[in-house]
Amino acid sequence: MSETIQQGGRRTLGNTRSGTADKPLVSVLTVVWNAADTLERTIRSVKGQTYANIEYIIVDGASTDGTLDVIKRNADQLDLWMSAKDRGIYDAMNKGIALCTGEWVAMINADDWYEPDTIERMVREARSRPDTVNIVHGDMWIHYPNGQMRVKHAKRSGFLLKYWEMVLNHPTFFVRRSFYKGRPFDPEFRVSGDHQWTVRAYLEDPGQFHYIPEALSHHSAGGASFAIPFGKALKETRRLSRSVGMGLLGQYLSMGVRVALYVPQHLKLWFNEHLASDRQAASKA
Repeated sequence: MSETIQQGGRRTLGNTRSGTADKPLVSVLTVVWNAADTLERTIRSVKGQTYANIEYIIVDGASTDGTLDVIKRNADQLDLWMSAKDRGIYDAMNKGIALCTGEWVAMINADDWYEPDTIERMVREARSRPDTVNIVHGDMWIHYPNGQMRVKHAKRSGFLLKYWEMVLNHPTFFVRRSFYKGRPFDPEFRVSGDHQWTVRAYLEDPGQFHYIPEALSHHSAGGASFAIPFGKALKETRRLSRSVGMGLLGQYLSMGVRVALYVPQHLKLWFNEHLASDRQAASKA
């Protein structure tokens, strides 16, 4: 039985984009599955950028909740969209990257959105750096269900990145498309594929990361990384450690750090969702 694929956008009509030395083409990729309530906000944040030379691609995993209606309604704003079943978020990311043609590739999921000048700032920073910089990233706003928001600063710690979790902010990543060649995401991971990819890039050369100390994107708290049972998260941690070449000592160190920081991490999330809003309400009374 053949796979059903739907697609559309400007590229299917023969309208393509290109870049110049002054205005490199930036491909923005949104991978989505059943996010009809939030996708339009993401689309608006991309199309409202102050930087004009953007190729916007959406890869949908055969959504069933109206997401495809949102995509089709905005088809004239998209360079390319496709909808088909996939093996999960990292398989969809790999498919989307293969469709990109820009010098730089950014990935912004359907529950995230950009600051209006994010891409302009990124391009400016990238052009002022040597060609050895392959990954530009920054801080991001975290939005909690109670309306609170906090800046999540990237933790530029090689130890925490290797032995704990994804302490850099993947929704702020801009990666040279050429760097993705031969470096796909592992689709067997449920939530740790971006972490594994980033650890591998860091072990290859920490100097290819460039940090912008500003909030570049917005992220809604929660998601798959908090929904996965802790036992399964530990299994992913150990598998990640093995896959990047750590021995038994490194694997058990990673699991130990994950266990030790699990409670403080969730207490911090609970504080931001509950106590922080209570204190703010009291101060206004």
